[in-house]
Amino acid sequence: MPKMVLNRSALAVLACAMLLAGCGQQPASDSAAQQPQSYQKVATAEGEVQGTAAEGLIEYKGIPYAAPPTGDLRWRAPQPALARDAVLIADQYGNRCIQRPATEGFAMEDAFTQPGSEDCLYLNIYRPDNADADLPVMVWIPGGGLTAGSGSRPVNHGGNLARLGVVVVAINYRLGSFGFFAHPELSIQDPDGGRLFNYGLMDQIAALEWVRDNIEAFGGDPGNVTIFGESAGGYSVFALVASPAARGLFAKGISQSGYGRRGQPRVASLAGEGEAPIEEMGVKLAERLGMSQASLDELRAQPAEKIVEATDFSNFISLATDGVVLTDDLWPVYDRGDAARVPLMIGATDSEFSMAPSEGRRDQLARFMSDEAIDAMTPFYGNETQRDTYMYSDYVFHAQNRGVAVAHEKAGNTVYAYRFAMPGVGVERRELNGEPIYGAYHASDLPYMFGTFTGDHFDPTDPDETQRAVSQQMMRYWTNFARTGNPNGEGLPQWLSAEYENIMYFTPDGVISRTDPWIERLDKLNEFVGM
Repeated sequence: MPKMVLNRSALAVLACAMLLAGCGQQPASDSAAQQPQSYQKVATAEGEVQGTAAEGLIEYKGIPYAAPPTGDLRWRAPQPALARDAVLIADQYGNRCIQRPATEGFAMEDAFTQPGSEDCLYLNIYRPDNADADLPVMVWIPGGGLTAGSGSRPVNHGGNLARLGVVVVAINYRLGSFGFFAHPELSIQDPDGGRLFNYGLMDQIAALEWVRDNIEAFGGDPGNVTIFGESAGGYSVFALVASPAARGLFAKGISQSGYGRRGQPRVASLAGEGEAPIEEMGVKLAERLGMSQASLDELRAQPAEKIVEATDFSNFISLATDGVVLTDDLWPVYDRGDAARVPLMIGATDSEFSMAPSEGRRDQLARFMSDEAIDAMTPFYGNETQRDTYMYSDYVFHAQNRGVAVAHEKAGNTVYAYRFAMPGVGVERRELNGEPIYGAYHASDLPYMFGTFTGDHFDPTDPDETQRAVSQQMMRYWTNFARTGNPNGEGLPQWLSAEYENIMYFTPDGVISRTDPWIERLDKLNEFVGM
């Protein structure tokens, strides 16, 4: 039941009512006061929002959390959302942020019904259709290499998690050259007090500030917010935990297949001698536009389609050190114990990028490691083919996750580590050094964690009993962690905190917490790459 707080005026009214009752007169009934709290219409700082209720759930779609970053606000830090006089009927998803062009083999092939636009800073909220207040809040940060993704993708519908007693918020943030951009003229102007380049990450922080200021109206507890994300969303979780600008906006974090272990580029004022500053990105984009001498105003005047055409999508985007939002590379922040003192859940899928041809994996590794280091790792994989199949995934995800977990625990924080190993459809089980590799590819944990099997992530569209059971367990672990910082709960297999060695395995053979059999290999890899 909601708490009732009586001020002096209310107490006076109550005393008069009691006096009337003693004289044989009854006060007028207030039927509204006897009704349970309804959250279908709520008041936010910008105006009222009307949600839709169905099947035990209230959904609010397409709520703007910041002003449209268009015109002069392209390549600016997010500005406050605009006030509204009319009630926002939140029954339609907002625009998705402009994405990278469709690429064969690139995940995100599911059909969107929302158009892409620069006007895309919207969020969706899901909560149970009951009177419960002070619910834990889970803010979802979607992945996609910082070049694609949306909080409105079918796979990350938050309804099944919300029905377990949480408020789920799924956000959009700027992507590609709209979300991550620098230019010499922009850095000279410095319109946002040193906040440069990381505009998509700033959007995430603005969304968390909006949640802090408004989520209580939706029945959420602003003091109990968990950020969670996968791939670039997991990378973003790592970055937000390391960012002083995000401090105090969340109480817990979950990074699923997060990455980003390499050193970040820096803005010109922080770049070392001989180091190319991130502002060169804007110069190169102008050259690809055929406008090498273009001013910032001229670049802002270019249609969004032209910016997309001129963007280099040959690699995923890295965040940059700007000195305000991010003050250093991420991993030194964790190593020093300077990250936010919050519990973390960290994990990845057991096969990640191992579906690609093994000959291409060594080429990828050679960009970051010497041939001598790569060859020295061969005994930990049994042979070169196994090494080339699995080591890139270890480098990008598993080894760095272990490094972050160990550093975060040494700083006095609780960490729960996991490995998701529910095989994709049609994937055969393999072995690596006598241990099974089940074949869970990158992002294949999303359908299980959200309980939404769409078939877009190597997942079954008609899951069997075991698959449904693992999904239910994952959803309970995730919401329990959001509630208390501990994923364990009645009827669930015990999940031991990492304590430098433990990991929870989600497999078709059972869900079990055990000593991580990959520790020796991952620690040796981290030695070679300096983590």
